[in-house]
Amino acid sequence: MPVYQTSFEINAPATRVWEVLTDFRSYPKWNPQIPWASGSIEQGARIHLRLTLPGRPAMDLSAIIEQARTCELLTWRGHVGAPWFFEGFRKFEIQPIAAARVRVTHVEDVHGLAAPVFAVVMGGSVARSQRALNDALRARAER
Repeated sequence: MPVYQTSFEINAPATRVWEVLTDFRSYPKWNPQIPWASGSIEQGARIHLRLTLPGRPAMDLSAIIEQARTCELLTWRGHVGAPWFFEGFRKFEIQPIAAARVRVTHVEDVHGLAAPVFAVVMGGSVARSQRALNDALRARAER
C-alpha cells in the first residue's frame, strides 16, 4: 500500500513547530494541502479536514487523533466508507536536533481495498502536495 514519507529540517524550536502544526484556525493562511481543519488536538478527538491535491477536487474528511504528544508527535487516522475500503494514517514526528532546530518526519500511509487505485490515480499529486505542505510548514515556523 502507498506510504508517502519525508523528513526535513526546520530552523525553529519544537515548541514553535508544534504551535504552527496544531493551530488549525491558521491553516488557511499557510497550509496548501489542508487549507481548513477544525477540532481538538487531544487523543480520541474527532477532527474535520479539507484535503486539496493538485488537479483534484477538494475532499472533506474526518479523522480521529490517535496520538498528541506536545512538541513530539501528532497522528490521526480517517477513512472513506469503511476502514477496510480506504483508510489514511497521518503522522508528524518532531525531533529536536539543536536548541532551535528540529527534524520533522511526515508520513501519510494509505491502505485498504481502494488504495492501489488511489496510488495510480492520485499518487503523484499526493507526493507533490506533501512536499508543498512540508515547505509551507517550514516557512511558517521559521518566520
